[in-house]
Amino acid sequence: MGRQKTLWIDEDCWAKLEQMEGDSISGKVRTAIMSHEMDREAQVQALKRQIANLEATLERLVTPKVRRTMK
Repeated sequence: MGRQKTLWIDEDCWAKLEQMEGDSISGKVRTAIMSHEMDREAQVQALKRQIANLEATLERLVTPKVRRTMK
């Protein structure tokens, strides 16, 4: 069950909503939110991959220097 709320939408957003498939504005808004959440999750996963790559690069660069100083 949902809630009924008053939502003010500017003309540009309204025009974009009208161009989307479907008859229900709430359905269109729900679709837009779900799409945004999927995009955000993809960004998070991409950042996690970047962090892993940077950690691997750092490990490759730091480890030889540390090994040399330990001899």
